[in-house]
Amino acid sequence: MAALAIGLTVQPATAAAAPAPDAELDAHALQSALDKLTAAGAPAALAEVRVGDKTWSGASGVRDTRTKRPARPGDRYRIASVTKSMVAAVVMQLVDEGRLKLDDPVSQHLPGLLPYKEPITVRQLLNHTSGVPNYFDQLYSETGDKELEEMERNRYRYFPPRDLIKMAAKKPLVSKPGTEFHYSNTNYLVIGQLIEKKTGRSLGTELERRVFRPAGMKDTSYPVVNPYLTGPHVDGYHLVEGRPARDVTVYTPSVWGAAAGVVSTNADVNRFFRALSDGTLLSAARWAEMREFSVAPYALGVAPGGDLCPARPGEYLWGNTGNGFGYRTMSFSSPDGRRQLSFSWTLSVSEVDGPPAVSKAVNDLVMAAVGATCPQKG
Repeated sequence: MAALAIGLTVQPATAAAAPAPDAELDAHALQSALDKLTAAGAPAALAEVRVGDKTWSGASGVRDTRTKRPARPGDRYRIASVTKSMVAAVVMQLVDEGRLKLDDPVSQHLPGLLPYKEPITVRQLLNHTSGVPNYFDQLYSETGDKELEEMERNRYRYFPPRDLIKMAAKKPLVSKPGTEFHYSNTNYLVIGQLIEKKTGRSLGTELERRVFRPAGMKDTSYPVVNPYLTGPHVDGYHLVEGRPARDVTVYTPSVWGAAAGVVSTNADVNRFFRALSDGTLLSAARWAEMREFSVAPYALGVAPGGDLCPARPGEYLWGNTGNGFGYRTMSFSSPDGRRQLSFSWTLSVSEVDGPPAVSKAVNDLVMAAVGATCPQKG
């Protein structure tokens, strides 16, 4: 969630009095901002910025530090927690179909999966107010060299989602359900189990038929066992202070599952968020409900970000961020889907913010990308 703060540093501005023409994307300024990110230490950085019918895509750096092949805008990468937005969209579709309700207790559909006496609802799982502990904190609790040892030990290990849920549920609730925000990947593993229970099909099948295919996401997949990335992709690197960055591209994705397991491209991530808002995936009412938040700035699988040029005063950009092994992702769109930015870089660190130079370069890229989509005046 610390990465989300980058998006929130851009504050909403006063809207123009009348509609203005779409922006002219400044390719030089956008590419320069992307290059600064690799100059700051990320092996590769990829981006796609869109406004109306105009799209700019760019890449900087290398696919891998061994061969130094140049990165390409359409390269695939692990999108980490942006996965949650796609899984949440499936839940909202099931709500639209009358197959479940957001305020249903999880125990109604998955009896015995969560052992807590307090009722926990589907909504609370989606917006991270369930209080269920994060299994990731137990799997990866070390730092420095020991952290690298944990990562290496789990690299080819298959984790059934129910085993990870049970691991987390051995701990007491972090807070009373519905009262506080506590980010937990366990929430979305439970949501994945709920989707499979209600549809009778695997989560991967439901993502493909309900999200990827309708949205035109041809370069997107949800691997569960295969640790290798297929097709053109950028390698991911993890940095521990005092050590060379380690290539962590190859990793069994079951450790992320429904919380962070999707592989995609910036173009496909933009297609997804556009499909959320244009009626392809959800009704207008359900998309609006998906963006409602109260306890924390995190709604039902999507989060708000500030905007330099909202269509209406106080309007947010909407999207999500991802922080996985070797990869960082950020994607935000205007509520109508006309203005979009998605980008990623291939350097993860123990501390989410990372090296100051990288954090500054990311923030500058956000500002450049958001500003580039502002409608022209006059």
